[in-house]
Amino acid sequence: MFRAREGGYIPAGELTFEGGGHQRLGRFVYAASYLARSEKTPLDPIGLPLRRGSVAAAPEEVPLVFHDVGPDGWGKDVLVRAFPSLSLSMPEFLALGGLGRTGDLAFGPTPEGPATWAPGPEPLLDLPRENDDLEALMAAAAAVEAGDADGHHFKLLFRGSADVGGARPKARIRDAGRDWIAKFPAATDRFDDPRVESACLDVAEAAGLPVPERKIVEAGGRAALFVRRFDRSEEMRPYAYLSAATLLKQPSMRYGTDHTYLDIAAAAQAIGVRGAAEAMFERLILNATLHNTDDHLRNHGFLDRGGGWEIAPVFDLVPHPGQRRHVCAPARGIGPEWNPDRAFDAHVPLKIPLRTAEAIRDRIIQAARRLPAFMDERGVTVRDRRTLADAFPSSIGFNPA
Repeated sequence: MFRAREGGYIPAGELTFEGGGHQRLGRFVYAASYLARSEKTPLDPIGLPLRRGSVAAAPEEVPLVFHDVGPDGWGKDVLVRAFPSLSLSMPEFLALGGLGRTGDLAFGPTPEGPATWAPGPEPLLDLPRENDDLEALMAAAAAVEAGDADGHHFKLLFRGSADVGGARPKARIRDAGRDWIAKFPAATDRFDDPRVESACLDVAEAAGLPVPERKIVEAGGRAALFVRRFDRSEEMRPYAYLSAATLLKQPSMRYGTDHTYLDIAAAAQAIGVRGAAEAMFERLILNATLHNTDDHLRNHGFLDRGGGWEIAPVFDLVPHPGQRRHVCAPARGIGPEWNPDRAFDAHVPLKIPLRTAEAIRDRIIQAARRLPAFMDERGVTVRDRRTLADAFPSSIGFNPA
């Protein structure tokens, strides 16, 4: 296993697997050469501190940090459907990803990948060029969702989706000389998800929260949301990435959680993140105000750009009326429902002064009141606004007309 550093990748450790069957126990040990480096940093300051000796991943297949850099629901689904005759789990999922994966890690006997293991014949031979046609990628994603995909579809998606996290259809794509995550519409969407998410990210930006660069790109009569990769520098140097789920040792297959925003802030402070309490309070109020149903621990991330850990930009910000899944509670004793007033009470256990908390809340509400204007700019239809109208609190005065 390798880690990106100035000038390329260096050996960081060895990840081995024991036993047979679908689930195999992984063990990780840091490389002696990595431990000897003066600028070494742990892959996970809490779960994998720098030390000699191997660490068993049990009850997981691999230490949780490796789930952050491997595929999640969508990417795994593409691979499983592409190779129906193979039994795939984390060793194969990690091996199939390339240097474009999230974060700064690479797997195989060399950084470029597993030269000693090939997944089989078609459909994953003769991969397409880097600049794939967006309309073709969207059609391929739709075919996978519908169960109608053939070898051509999997060829298109393998390069862009084999190491992408998240549950929704998406792919890595290069456009205008930059790397993006292209997020596609899904067959089950009740509204134009890419356009609505873009407008919600506009709210976050207007409220002063860090957000990635983004744009709506149309192809074949449908919209895709392009989100600029924030785990890469302008020169495409990879940054280390960790999720709050990893820091809080949340099981990899669970999205519902007993952990709270207070727990996320405490874990962030433990790895040296400055201003963690206020930053998490901002996100709590934003998510409560926008009724974000994708507010789970894997959607709160941390980056190390070389100067220590910091909170990653806001991402996966989409409202859904009536749904109650994937929501972190503000703190112990405060329910997880989308109630900005209840969420506001978390300023006390987070030790945020009342005036500071009020200023944060007012700033976010003022930004959220601009949501209709942002929806105008992103092309969200009146029909979709009416679908979403019940998701928002009365404090923002949302008018779907």
